[in-house]
Amino acid sequence: MRDDEIRQRLEELGQPYLAEYRAEYRLVSAGLSAARMIHSLGVAATAAHLAEKFGCDPAQAYLAGLCHDAAKELPVAEMRALLQRSPLGGDADVLAHKSLWHAPAGSIWLADHQAEYPRLDAAIQSACLWHTLGKPAMTPLEQIVFIADLIEPGRDFPDLAEIRAAADISLTRGMTACMYGVIHFLEVRGQFVHPLAYAGYEYYKGLQ
Repeated sequence: MRDDEIRQRLEELGQPYLAEYRAEYRLVSAGLSAARMIHSLGVAATAAHLAEKFGCDPAQAYLAGLCHDAAKELPVAEMRALLQRSPLGGDADVLAHKSLWHAPAGSIWLADHQAEYPRLDAAIQSACLWHTLGKPAMTPLEQIVFIADLIEPGRDFPDLAEIRAAADISLTRGMTACMYGVIHFLEVRGQFVHPLAYAGYEYYKGLQ
């Protein structure tokens, strides 16, 4: 059962801000599978940890992590309609690759619910917008969610230990390692890499 799985993962990870964001949790979880919600809880907990470590607001980071995949399992037509209203709606490369749709679609989905859930503000929406693609000069919150999405405890892939170690040093090192890892993963498989991802990697590598 979904609730049993989520409770088990809550016990494993610790969720210090879940009670505070119970309303937002219910909103997001209503549209996500158990597996996707467990991932989101992992991202939320990891984001809160990174925020606390690097002097950001851990409660805000937790909420952004909780909401980052809000549109991940929407019907394709609905996701596309939301995407087209987003800042990336005119990007032909994004439109051509469905794997990039859920992040910008999610940012608009959150904006559409902000009147009823005012804590889903512009900062949370922006962290959702950029959590998959990345770009140069992201805000600390955007960086935290981008990194947390890749290193949360449910992830398991080669070089993850090295990426987690880099993220433990600084957000800049974490972003560099994460963006390189994503780019390398896609290139090895002959998959599309958006120009913003390359630009983001060069930007963060240059800051080290």
